[in-house]
Order: sequence, then C-alpha cells, then structure tokens
Amino acid sequence: MKKLLIVLCVSALIFSAFALPLPEDGWGEDHTKTCVSRILHAGVTYYEYTPKATEYLGGHQNNGHGFDTLYFEVVTNKSVPLLCNARIEVSSRVGVADTYDMDVQTKLFANSDYVPLTESAANTASKELTDTTRMTGSGSPSKHVLANKYWRYYRVICNTDNACAVTDSLIISKVIFKFYEM
Repeated sequence: MKKLLIVLCVSALIFSAFALPLPEDGWGEDHTKTCVSRILHAGVTYYEYTPKATEYLGGHQNNGHGFDTLYFEVVTNKSVPLLCNARIEVSSRVGVADTYDMDVQTKLFANSDYVPLTESAANTASKELTDTTRMTGSGSPSKHVLANKYWRYYRVICNTDNACAVTDSLIISKVIFKFYEM
C-alpha cells in the first residue's frame, strides 16, 4: 500500500511538472483581453485605470504576445442621463507600420450588445474621445436628452488594424473615463 501511494505521489509530481500553466495575463487564442471591469459607486464621475505591463497592443514585446484588442469597462451605477468622455494615454509606440482604433462603446443592460458611441481610427498617439450623441439639436430653453440614449455600461476598446506586424506595438499608460450627469 505504501509503495502504491509513493508511486501515485511521484506520478502526480511528474505530471504537474509537465503541465502547462494558464497565462496570468489572460492572453488567449483570440488575443483579446478585458483589462478592467469596474462598477462605479454612486456619486463617482471619474475613473482612471493604469494598464499592467502585459496589457499592450501588438507584438513587439513579450515574444509577440501582445493583444489585438483590449477592453476597459465601467458600469456607471447612475439613474440620470450621462455624457461620457474618455482619454487614452499612449506612453510609447514601437514601429511605424500599424495604426490603432480607439473607441467608446455603450449598452443599457448587461446582456445587451455594445454599440458604438464615439469612434476614432488610424491612431498612433494619445486620444480624447468626446461624447456628443446625447443631445437633440434643438429645444427650448435648452437641448434635450434623446430617450434612446440612456446608457449604463461603457467601455473603451483599443485594437490593432488586424494586420499588426510583430515589430509594432502600442503601450497604453492610462485609460480615463469622465462622466457628466445631466
């Protein structure tokens, strides 16, 4: 019985030594990652996230294990209409062949699909995205919020041009959300 236990323990050690660990940075076959998914407390209208060293676009660093798409999500937890502005700060860019999309997307319910709010293609540096979609063009005494524009979930999506060279990458130093209650 002792020999059987010893053989089983040694076998378990050998098999665990050869097992491939799952990557801690979330890098998978689809090359996408949700870097942060945060619920804001009531009254909070500003949120800033600093990506980890492994959360970058492209293939220049880490043996080509950058991501094609990075998501930064917040749930506003508010019952009033909001305007959302976002800033993506780029600390460095390696290579000159590729460009990157930086967009803000939104949805109302957790099980809904995200829809574009503001989009910006062909970026190579820091970018500010300003939400101007919430207001009607007229009204007195002031502009009115469109009824179909009440959102709770917001995300910044940063992605490559789908043909990212292994020599190119984009390092994001901060993603900032600013909400204006209306």
